[in-house]
Amino acid sequence: MHTFPFGGLRAAALVVGAALLGASAVRCSSSEPEPERVYAVPADLCGTPVSGSALTPLLPAGEKAAQEPSEAVGVKRCRLTVDGEVALSTSVEKRAADVSAQDVAQSAQGVDPTDAAADGGRYVYGKTGAVGRVECPASSSGEADRAIWVTARVAQEAGPEDLLAFVKAYAASVARTDACAKL
Repeated sequence: MHTFPFGGLRAAALVVGAALLGASAVRCSSSEPEPERVYAVPADLCGTPVSGSALTPLLPAGEKAAQEPSEAVGVKRCRLTVDGEVALSTSVEKRAADVSAQDVAQSAQGVDPTDAAADGGRYVYGKTGAVGRVECPASSSGEADRAIWVTARVAQEAGPEDLLAFVKAYAASVARTDACAKL
């Protein structure tokens, strides 16, 4: 029988390699707890009431949520941050009356004009964004030459149906505020 040089070294390397492989398999297969949402889901977005059931599926786990409102001529925006990172961004915008959801989606981030449409084209939605037309009450809509639209964008992909449900609820909520008369 021949003794090969480095035979013991080779065997030791195989044992160490097998141990490392086994340890990594255990680490990959061990179930780490899912991150959890510690913060309370807000009841409004920068003053606009919103249903928790519509908002919750769009939000990530984290410790702390904060809202950052901003305004410009014809636009109100709201950013919801979780642990300092933007998780959801919304806007309420005044547009010309003849603008379609696809037109709004063209300039909105997170949604594409070719994404799915609903309710006769009133909404366009995808995995990272949605737009929807606000049905303003006739008495407060003011001019017939304008329309109010809402947009929503999420930082992490969400279920398209969740984004549609949110943008529908948000548009309905905006219709009950003074946005129709003031934008």
